[in-house]
Amino acid sequence: MSYIVFARKWRPKDFDSVLGQEHVTTTLKNAIAQNRVAHAYIFSGPRGVGKTTTARIFAMALNCKVGPAKEPCGTCDSCKEISNGTNLDVIEIDGASNRGIDEVRALRENIKFAPTRGKYKVYIIDEVHMLTEEAFNALLKTLEEPPAHAIFIFATTRPYKVPSTILSRCQRFDFKRLTVNEITGKLKEIVKSEKLEIEEEALYTIARAAEGAMRDAESMLDQLVSFCGKKIDAESATAISGTVGHEVLFDFTEKVINKDTAGILKLVDGVIAGGKDIPQFVNSLVVHFRNILIARASDEPEALIDLPKEMIGRLAVQAKSFSNETLLYILTVLMGAQDSVRRAISQRIPLELAAIRLTRRDDLVSLTSILDRIEQLEKKLGSGAGKPEPKAAPQQHKDENISEPPKAAAKKEHFDVEVEVEAKGFSFERICEVWPNLLREILSKKMSLALFLQPGQPLKLQDSVLTIAFSREHTFHKEALETSGNRKMIESALSNILKHDVRIDMKVVEALEKKVSVEDLLLEERQEETHEVVKSALEIFGGNLKSR
Repeated sequence: MSYIVFARKWRPKDFDSVLGQEHVTTTLKNAIAQNRVAHAYIFSGPRGVGKTTTARIFAMALNCKVGPAKEPCGTCDSCKEISNGTNLDVIEIDGASNRGIDEVRALRENIKFAPTRGKYKVYIIDEVHMLTEEAFNALLKTLEEPPAHAIFIFATTRPYKVPSTILSRCQRFDFKRLTVNEITGKLKEIVKSEKLEIEEEALYTIARAAEGAMRDAESMLDQLVSFCGKKIDAESATAISGTVGHEVLFDFTEKVINKDTAGILKLVDGVIAGGKDIPQFVNSLVVHFRNILIARASDEPEALIDLPKEMIGRLAVQAKSFSNETLLYILTVLMGAQDSVRRAISQRIPLELAAIRLTRRDDLVSLTSILDRIEQLEKKLGSGAGKPEPKAAPQQHKDENISEPPKAAAKKEHFDVEVEVEAKGFSFERICEVWPNLLREILSKKMSLALFLQPGQPLKLQDSVLTIAFSREHTFHKEALETSGNRKMIESALSNILKHDVRIDMKVVEALEKKVSVEDLLLEERQEETHEVVKSALEIFGGNLKSR
C-alpha cells in the first residue's frame, strides 16, 4: 500500500475526534438526534481547522447504514465510500475550479434525482466564496426550495465574500483556530502512535508555526520525520518551520536588558544570515515580549501563555528586569517595526533600527507621571502659587479710580484669552491662518495641552478631518494628544474658531514642513518676568525662552 501522509492518516473519522470545534459538532449531533437537520449549512473559518472533515462526518452520519445517527459507524459500505470520496450520494465540489454558472446549472439538474443508496444527497462545496455572482444567483432558487433529499454544506475561509442572500438561507457555523496546547496534545498522540521521539520544545515550535491549523502541524511533523527520522530535536523543528528558536528570543531580550547594541546587531545579522524570514522574526519578538508583559502583569500567566511551565518561569525571570512602561514602549517599537518591515524594500533596516532604539533607550518616564506633574503645575497656576510678589504701588486716595497698568493687563491677557474669529470660509489655508488663535485659546484653558500641540503643524484637510504632523523627535507630544480628552478639547476649540465641525488626526512624518510660526506664543515678554510655573513646565520638555 502506498504511503499515506499524516494529514490524511490522522483525519478524524467521527465527531468526537474533531479537535477544538465542540460548539459545532455538538449542535450537529443534536440536530440529527432531534430530526432537525437543515437543508443548507455554511462552515466558515481559517484553513486546516476541520471544516471539510466535519462536513464529511456529517454526511456519513446522515447516510450511515444505522443512521441517521449521532455518530457514524465507520464500517458500513456507505461510511467507507464517503471516507474515501467515492460515494455517489456525497458530491464534493471545488468552488475555485467549478465556479461558473454552467457548473451550477448542471448541479441543479442532477439534484432532482433521488439518492442511489442513502437517505440524503449531500453537496459539499469547498471555497464557495469563489463562485461567480451569476453562479450564486442560479443557486438561490434551489436553496430556497430544495428537494427533501438534498443537503448543501458550504465551506469557506472568507464568509464576507458570500452574498447575504446565500448566507440568510444557511445555518452558519464559525470554526475557530486551535490553540497551541490543543495542537500540541494532538501531536503527542500521533508521536506516541507512530513511535517517534521528539523534544517538547519541538512540539511547541510546530504548534506555534501552524498558526491554529492542525493540518499544517501534521504536515510539518511529517516533513520533520523525513528530515530527522524517528528522533526529532527542537533545532530541526526550528529549521523546518522557518521560525527562530526560543533561545534566540531570550538572547535578544538579554541584550535589550543590558543595552548591548553591538551584540543585538550581531544577533540580528545571524538571524538574517541563517535565512530566517524577517517579518516572522519580528512577529515572534512581539509575541515574546507580550508574553513577558503577561508574565509580569498576570497572577496566572499559565492560563494566558501557550508555553511549557519551564519557559514561563524563564519569562517571569526576565520580566523582573522591566517595568510595565518599558515593556509597553518595547512593544510599541516592535509593532511599528512590523508595519515598516511589510512596507520597506530592505526589510533588514527597520529591524536594525528597532533593535538600536530598544538598546539605546533612555530611562523612560511614565507618561502618566508626566501628566500628573503637569496637572500639579496647572493647579499651582490656578491658585497663584509661584507668582512673583507685586511691587508696592504708591498709595492713592480711596476715591481715585485705580486702573490696572497696561503691562499687567497684557500679562493677564496672556493667561486669560477669549478668541473670537469670524467664519471666513472653511479651508486648509483658513486653518493655517487661525492656527495661532487656536494655540492661544487652548493655552487659556489648559497650558499642558498647548505645550504638547505647539510643535505640531497642519498637514492636510480632507473630509473635515485635519491631519496634524509632528516630527519624530516630538512623537511623545503626539501620543499625549491622542488621549480622548485632549483630542476632544482641540477639536472643540478649532470647531468654535472656524464655525465648522472639524475632527483631527495626528501623524509622525520624516520631514516637517513649516506652514505656520507659533514659537513665541507660549513665552512671556521678558525672561526675568517668566512665571515660575511656566519655567517648570518648559524644563520638563526642554523648552527654550526667547525675548520678543
